Amino acid sequence: MDEYQRIFGLASILLQHPEKDWVETNELKDEIALIENQLVKILFKQFQSYLESTTYLELCTEYAKTFDFSDKTTLYLTYPLFGENPDRGKALLKLKSEFYEAGLPIKSEELPDYLPLILEFCSLVPTIPAQKMLLIHRRSIDNLLKELSLIESPYQMILQACVETIEDMQRKQKAS
Repeated sequence: MDEYQRIFGLASILLQHPEKDWVETNELKDEIALIENQLVKILFKQFQSYLESTTYLELCTEYAKTFDFSDKTTLYLTYPLFGENPDRGKALLKLKSEFYEAGLPIKSEELPDYLPLILEFCSLVPTIPAQKMLLIHRRSIDNLLKELSLIESPYQMILQACVETIEDMQRKQKAS
């Protein structure tokens, strides 16, 4: 598993609805320990500290408040761009075809613009399809990070780790 695949896989999990076992097992610590990028490792450790210092009920409440009740911080990345406009449907169909072309048709009930699903996709595919998917969503990811930073959400740490990883991928591609 490449470094970026590990980071995107971990981010995918942490951006889903909180699970009690995130804090109760050592898996999170073990995965973070394997990350080589020191900035990304620090960001994940800070988020881990947040998880450990917050009750499960508070985690669930914060998650819902952050992602479920705000158009600006939704995890459905095309929604802030299109809203309920029919063009969003066209964009979703195009995204669904990107998953299919990469050999990973969507088997969940989530829409193809759901950030945890996109990050999971990026954790499973080679660099080129991952970069293509991230390029499609880069502006939305940057906007989400900005909005999370404005409300001082702890989830900004996960998004910042993703942005740092995307930029690291781009630097490595340019260098080769």
